[in-house]
Amino acid sequence: MQRWEKIYIVFMVVGMISLLLTAGMPRPCSAVVTEEQMKNWPVPCYQGEELQKVREWEKTWVGKKINQDNIDQVKEFLSDQFYEVFKNPQDWGATELFFSIVPYQQVSYTPGVMEATRKYAPTAKLDPNPRKAYWKGEVLPNEFLVGWDKAEGAGIPFPFPQSGVEIAWNMESSNQYGDTRSVHRDGVVVNPRTKAERRAIQPWIHDYYTRRCDFPPMPNKPDNAKGLRRAMFLEIVEPLDVKDTRYMELRYLDVTKPEDVWIWFPLFRRIRRMGVVYKSDTIDGTDLGPDDEMGWNGHTNVKNWNIVGRKEMLVGRHEDTTKYTKEKGQAVWNGYQMERLNTYVVECKWKDPNASYSKEVLYFDPELWRALQKVTWDRQGRVWRQFFYHREMLKTKDPNVVISHCFELYSMDLQRRHGSPTMDKMKEAGKNIDNSFWTIQNLQKLGF
Repeated sequence: MQRWEKIYIVFMVVGMISLLLTAGMPRPCSAVVTEEQMKNWPVPCYQGEELQKVREWEKTWVGKKINQDNIDQVKEFLSDQFYEVFKNPQDWGATELFFSIVPYQQVSYTPGVMEATRKYAPTAKLDPNPRKAYWKGEVLPNEFLVGWDKAEGAGIPFPFPQSGVEIAWNMESSNQYGDTRSVHRDGVVVNPRTKAERRAIQPWIHDYYTRRCDFPPMPNKPDNAKGLRRAMFLEIVEPLDVKDTRYMELRYLDVTKPEDVWIWFPLFRRIRRMGVVYKSDTIDGTDLGPDDEMGWNGHTNVKNWNIVGRKEMLVGRHEDTTKYTKEKGQAVWNGYQMERLNTYVVECKWKDPNASYSKEVLYFDPELWRALQKVTWDRQGRVWRQFFYHREMLKTKDPNVVISHCFELYSMDLQRRHGSPTMDKMKEAGKNIDNSFWTIQNLQKLGF
């Protein structure tokens, strides 16, 4: 046999073996949802033997008060940053910081989200083609949700995600907390070293134009000529030195269009258009920036998302805020009610190397695909901020549905050592807001 013939045979054999080995390997694209999976969806975080083990553990811990004296016994269920804060309450203006443990309860989706997910999830997929975007790094292959820019689909696109970007799309796509909602935000910015507090009152509105599931119009608002995904309005009532400042943000479905941010400054009686980078700055002296709300408040593909593992965590999903307490100068609430949950740990990094954070780690609820906690690192690689996104279950009117409301967007600067304990009380969910509200002319009118 000629030498070249032997080489050819070797290449053919190696090629066939490679095809056989890779045929069953997961590909870097969207997960395929089967009919059988959807029959058994939604899936609780714990079931069978796993649930029994959790219930056995709860027999020891449910109802117990956890403070600096016994927190080491549950340290394995906490992030390092959360543990350090509650282990050292004197650093945060308190003689004692404590929380209690409550039983795990499955959180269900609203009927609208369940119906939309069963309808659209089987055909949801990521686009294998790259596309242009306004940010550095653009959108790479298998990153963009097909149909997103055309306002197609609703519900949870990837009920059984296999990648970090699929989890991120679940977070961005689902509106299982009211479609449109108005909230009264009341909190303080605390410096625990001086005991100084600065009150902040900021009522705000979120209005989703697409993927609406429970409140009409569904699934999309009509007359959306601008191609909006979401509109947001915020007014500053306190502190008095910036009273009546108003903020309006419009996010588009088109990834080539950056968000429009407009601010009415009462001192100058003028509207100023802000660049999208403004969203990475903090609001009114707090440690919370517009981009940090809900875990992430921007286009999904601005960052790279990677699952780094699972972690059993104590997180706040069924909180009773009437049990919260805080002394003056204390930078963290006492009285959290934390339940055990097997979270997804997702690490994300901005594609732009000059972004505010060099790295973020988010702990995701595997039942709702919402971030429950987040930790961020600065450009020098040092731990910088910590966020809690604690939730309560609220019943709405017309239709009567139970939604998981994120009432606490707690932010904490771990370097400068101050925090912003805040309460977001739901005022109304599902109100149909006319498109004329989301105009520069109306923002100016509200200012006058």
